[in-house]
Amino acid sequence: MGHLEQVLHIFGYLKVHKKFRLMFDSGHPQINPNRFKRYDWEDFYRDAKEDKPPNAPPPRGNIVDSYMFVDASHGSDIKNRKSQTGILIFLNKAPVYWYSKRQPGVKVSTFGAEFCAMRIGVEMMVSLRYKLRMFGIPIGGPASVFCDNEAVYKNTVAPDSTLRKKHHSIAYHFCREAVAANIIQIAKEGTDTNLADLFIKWLTSKRREFFLERFTY
Repeated sequence: MGHLEQVLHIFGYLKVHKKFRLMFDSGHPQINPNRFKRYDWEDFYRDAKEDKPPNAPPPRGNIVDSYMFVDASHGSDIKNRKSQTGILIFLNKAPVYWYSKRQPGVKVSTFGAEFCAMRIGVEMMVSLRYKLRMFGIPIGGPASVFCDNEAVYKNTVAPDSTLRKKHHSIAYHFCREAVAANIIQIAKEGTDTNLADLFIKWLTSKRREFFLERFTY
């Protein structure tokens, strides 16, 4: 019955928004480079580098940029208090991948839920960049990642940050190493403008339309 109710909601939404379409814009996004802080990671991840396919074809065509919004709702499932991960990935201005899934384990803190979401997002971005290179698509630079959790942002971008909870250490080092290898660059995004909110929360129609207008028409 729960699935049937959700399907009815989907058809109800489509009935009201008959002409909503995804906007695939090949233009490059205007992102302020000053939002991203640069540090020397040599002492922490000396040999960090991006895994690139050795048999990739020569790159052809125009360079593409990638960016991603990441968020998590802590304990949003009232039955078991598992958190929800939401991820939205763009190539240039085109949304190409979106992800909304309940996390496998219960996280006792918002930091844990957000860091789990960040790790999943970084894994997706690493895989996407590898596939693009195998298609012969030139990649401009590190992928821009936006999250709204201050603790996750600071622990990921600052080399001298110290992890206090050992059970988060794998996600912690995986994300930091991706920054050190210049695969991603991370900036703090306000909660009010984080597009990944679409995939983790119940939103009012006004709030939902505010987000959708950023990548639909």
